[in-house]
Amino acid sequence: MFAQRDPNARSFADESPLTRPMSQQTAGALCTCGVMTVLAVCWCILDFWNHKVSNDLFNIGGVRMVDSTQSPSKVVAPFKGFSYPLTLAFLQFVFMGILFLGLWSATVQQRLADLRGLKLTSDKRWPSLVVSHVFSTFWLQALMMPAVAMSLGAFSASRAVEIPVAAALRSPALGAHLGRKTLQTTALACAAACTLYFAYAELAGCVCIMSGNGVALTGVAFWVVYGLILAMPACNAVCQEAIMLQLEIHPLLLLGLQNIFAAVLFCPVLIISHLIGWEDIGAAFQTIGAYQEVFMLVTWLCAQLALTSVVCIMLIQVADSFWAIALRSLRVMFWGLSMIMTFYMSNPSVPLSIASPRSSFWSFVICCGGCLAAAAIYTDRKAEDDIPENPDKVAGKMGSIST
Repeated sequence: MFAQRDPNARSFADESPLTRPMSQQTAGALCTCGVMTVLAVCWCILDFWNHKVSNDLFNIGGVRMVDSTQSPSKVVAPFKGFSYPLTLAFLQFVFMGILFLGLWSATVQQRLADLRGLKLTSDKRWPSLVVSHVFSTFWLQALMMPAVAMSLGAFSASRAVEIPVAAALRSPALGAHLGRKTLQTTALACAAACTLYFAYAELAGCVCIMSGNGVALTGVAFWVVYGLILAMPACNAVCQEAIMLQLEIHPLLLLGLQNIFAAVLFCPVLIISHLIGWEDIGAAFQTIGAYQEVFMLVTWLCAQLALTSVVCIMLIQVADSFWAIALRSLRVMFWGLSMIMTFYMSNPSVPLSIASPRSSFWSFVICCGGCLAAAAIYTDRKAEDDIPENPDKVAGKMGSIST
């Protein structure tokens, strides 16, 4: 009465896979996005550690401890204050220069071929690379604070300026076209950065990302320094991409020479600052040598900055200099997430939406900013700007010109 099924027969449903096979192009794009995400998260973690260790170093003079060896016990300051950002910058340049050149010499066999292709005296991008590296590294660790508080809107908009600066600099340096697709991606990335910075400033209640150990500035002096802070990292990333791609320089050699030349260029600045009384070099080295705690903080800062440079150069290799700069705004999501995790660790039974609905709202806005960043990555079609929208029309024009 019932037809028996042949056990050896296989139906179409058995042969068809549950999921469609992924195309090679889609798989490659997902792998690239995954690697970019991992590198961006690593950069955010290193940036967080750099801020934390830098604050600990420059505030070590305010540490107070109870000396129980005396009777009665007294509160003492065991450490001398550290206020030598110029000396710290010089030590970082020397440390990274020696480290990267040593790694390049130990891992690369064709060293003479790499040295022949440097073009140190004929290529103008090398001076731009070194100068931008000096200013970006120094001003980011010894940031001058404004004497008058900035509005949150102006702060968030200004922090996003580095994204269009990177897009604009890639045109003359690498021959990249500023077409419609590139402008669309840049606009979305800028909108994401503005949203993230503004939301985090509201969430934290202050412009906590903008902090430093310098002096308060106002007027033209502040805007000049602030402009250097925004433009120089983008210029440095674009120069790194141009030199690696067009001169085919090994990344470790690039980082090593960049820091060695930066130390040579920065040495006269350090000497002049010592002579005019801005910074006492002898006292800086004495403080570092006298206190093991200060020595270890300086060592960790040098090591963390070296790792940050490696992550940045890897981001440039995986994507390009534009995304190496644009993805830095994601540190806001990391900082906001760390604040939320701290809240839930201290109040595990109270939801954030009930305890602080305002913080919950701006956390949601940060998530929206992350969605805008994802949209910018999805719409990244800069290569299509090099392809004419109507090739037949362009070919006809070229034929008419030749005739």
